[in-house]
Amino acid sequence: MLRQAAPLREQAVIELRHRIIRGSFRPGTRLKERVLVDELAVSRTVVREALRQLEAERLIRIEPQVGPVVIEIDAEEARQLYEVRAALESTAARLAATHRTQAELRSLYDALRSIDDRHTPSDDLLEAKQQFYEALIAASHNPIIGEQLAGVQARISQLRRVTLSQPGRGRAMVQELQRVVTAVAEHDADGAYAASIAHVHAAANIAAAHFHQHSENS
Repeated sequence: MLRQAAPLREQAVIELRHRIIRGSFRPGTRLKERVLVDELAVSRTVVREALRQLEAERLIRIEPQVGPVVIEIDAEEARQLYEVRAALESTAARLAATHRTQAELRSLYDALRSIDDRHTPSDDLLEAKQQFYEALIAASHNPIIGEQLAGVQARISQLRRVTLSQPGRGRAMVQELQRVVTAVAEHDADGAYAASIAHVHAAANIAAAHFHQHSENS
């Protein structure tokens, strides 16, 4: 873990959150304090404080006699998370259509092109999508939505590779986001809202099908 100006606790939280979101720590993985102390080169106190923060964010849970474990979301929680994500993203898109500047619109188009260059599930694609959402939040001029959305996205991250792995999903996703950006460019608040809702619902339907198939096979 690189030393930066931020407090070590914050750096540790960011690093561990990143590993969970990117899938380095899979759902159900036990996080051993002594291993994290060595890997992050910080004190046990810093690691414990970081883990408590991640527990508050509902990315991990502390199990008696076991310790910290990465949370695995179920079908019902996933449904709820996608509902909240749809509400937040669509509101951000509506606001972006109203408040965006030309520079912010260019950032949206740049982020969309970056996504278009990456059609297979990878860290690069996830990073490109993150840049898109950051650009959308910036254009909305409402950073509080961004704070709330970041928490939802983190909790739902374990399903992103599932949804992005569906055949043809990469191209469909780009087309969905293109509709969002086009509406934002045209100051079409209702269109941006509807296009964003449709985008999230498409991902939610794939996740729901994944859970259904998993339950049938178990």
